[in-house]
Amino acid sequence: MLAAVVRPARAWIYVLSVAVLLVPAGGIAYLGAVSYRDERGAVDAQLERQRQAALRVAGRIDTAIDDALDATERAGTGARPTHPLARYGFWIDADQRIRVPRAAVLGATPLTGSLDRTAACASGRLEDCVRELATRDGRVARLRAAQRAEACRAEPPCAAAWAEARRKYTALAAFDDTGPDALIGLARLGDARQLAELDRRFPARELAGVPVRLVTQALRAEARGPAEVMALAERVLADAYPIGSLAALGIATNLRRRVAGELSPELTQRRSALDEALASVRADARAAAGLADDVPELVRGAAATWRARVATHEPGRTLIYRRRGDGGVVGIAVDAPMLEDAAGHAAEDDVAPHAQVLVLPAGASPPRALRTIAQVPLGEALPHLSLAIANPVAEADPLDEIIRARSRRHVAVTSALAVALGLGLLVTIRGAARARELARLKSDFVSTVSHELKTPLTSIRMFAEMLEQGVARGDPGKMARYHHVIVQESQRLGLLIQNLLDYAQIERGTRRYTPVRQGADELARHAVQTFETLRAADGGEARNPVTLVVSDQAMLADVEVDRDVVVQALLNLLANAAKYGGTDQPIAVAVGADEQHAWFAVTDLGPGIPAAEQARIFREFYRAPEAYRSGVEGTGLGLALVKRHVEALGGTVDVASEVGRGATFTIWLPRAASVRSLAPSHARLGAEREDAS
Repeated sequence: MLAAVVRPARAWIYVLSVAVLLVPAGGIAYLGAVSYRDERGAVDAQLERQRQAALRVAGRIDTAIDDALDATERAGTGARPTHPLARYGFWIDADQRIRVPRAAVLGATPLTGSLDRTAACASGRLEDCVRELATRDGRVARLRAAQRAEACRAEPPCAAAWAEARRKYTALAAFDDTGPDALIGLARLGDARQLAELDRRFPARELAGVPVRLVTQALRAEARGPAEVMALAERVLADAYPIGSLAALGIATNLRRRVAGELSPELTQRRSALDEALASVRADARAAAGLADDVPELVRGAAATWRARVATHEPGRTLIYRRRGDGGVVGIAVDAPMLEDAAGHAAEDDVAPHAQVLVLPAGASPPRALRTIAQVPLGEALPHLSLAIANPVAEADPLDEIIRARSRRHVAVTSALAVALGLGLLVTIRGAARARELARLKSDFVSTVSHELKTPLTSIRMFAEMLEQGVARGDPGKMARYHHVIVQESQRLGLLIQNLLDYAQIERGTRRYTPVRQGADELARHAVQTFETLRAADGGEARNPVTLVVSDQAMLADVEVDRDVVVQALLNLLANAAKYGGTDQPIAVAVGADEQHAWFAVTDLGPGIPAAEQARIFREFYRAPEAYRSGVEGTGLGLALVKRHVEALGGTVDVASEVGRGATFTIWLPRAASVRSLAPSHARLGAEREDAS
């Protein structure tokens, strides 16, 4: 009967156990399904919003292209349109000639130079032709010699060279082939009358493709001053002379170089305008040269609605063009940054933090530093380009934000218990690990302190018994040495006990400090002297020589501190430097100050402290593994007490060390408000600037 009752009870327990598992699992599954459905709908809505934003931007770019083409067509061959996309507009007439920008060559036929060496041989006998050519070669050689003599620029030896050049130019001026060059040479040497002779005799002659009339005007303008030179350069750029645009650009640039130095405000303004005109001509020449190979295809493919194609010589440039009513073609040359700027910005485009518009080649993706939010083609007219909206990868993804906003409530409900359990487990593990470590450190501390207390007590007892037994009776030196050891070990024992008492008071919060005004240098000297006294085992020299260096600023720096506490902290640092620095290794103590602090640095030449241990050595009872391996005795309280005391006085302590290069411990204390007078400081400077032992 009892079994019959127990069996149904156990069945109910099993049912309840299963229910306890299945009901929460079913609830979590339901919440997950609802969350997924909500998130899917929110994600789809966000994706559509982003796509619509990209389409709006693409529409604005299409509108900007239409406006730029209209502005370019209205401008014609006159002033440049002001629309940003029309900055590099072009206009091709019905005869397939580039009217805008200005072509690299304006159609002027090249002209012969001043030394035409073939005209005289067009008729006559062969020997006459040879004789005439030889005569011309001689004149050409004399002309070159005269030009070299004219190039002399040293004074006074050039006087003879210029005279020789003038004589040769005068002899060569009568001939038609060398006459223009010779007359110009004479004009350069100061005979301006030769310019009129040059205009009279050779009005139609050209020198290296430059009309003689233009050469003479340039020389006259240079003699008259900068205003005439700039006026001539402006006329050259305005096509006042029948020369190619490249030649005009070279001549105008050469004339511009002759206008240098300080000018009046008006001439300075004209010079700036001339520089802008030169830059415009250069840009037009380059643009027309780059456009020349595309002209046939542009004329052949143009229609009433605008089209686009990639420039032949510049894959990053797009040519957008359409046909004019007169059969010509008007268009603009753009690149991706120009289209991005033309897109502008609207508030509805802000589909993500720091979203930016990118125009990319079709099929390309934004750089790795950017995340694609939406990407659409730029339309049938621009099939080689696409438009993307992207934001930095470092920023939040809008889709992630949507998902997080929708699922935060569900995640909070289902994860609260797991988070609490995980945190409790973590705290328990950390607490257990900390307690285990603290127990180990305390055990090591008790063992170490017992040994530290036993060592001086053993020495005191041994030497006291020796004195009691009369071992040193009759030997004053030996008795004094025994007494000294007893006193020293007593001081060592007292120092250890003081550290223990200090730690106990700090832990209980009962440690009190009595700040008094002290000189930084006095504190350091007192600490070093006390350390020397404690280190002198038998009255001889200490094993580690200590060097004290006090800066000039430190001689004037006062601090308001508990004198005994600061001296005790310095003694702990010196004791560590002696223990870990090695026998006979020097210890350096430096005292310095700035406007806000006084500092005390203790440097040893020991094995150094690894970077991973530098933050731990100031913990109570902690000793680095290297300290244990070195066999050096210690309690693990010295540096902890230094840190506690210095921070209680408003200061800080830090360590700088490299493995194998020793360590430097520095105590920083705030300076007192006023500054000491110079007289006592100079007295101390005279007494001891550097102490060495």
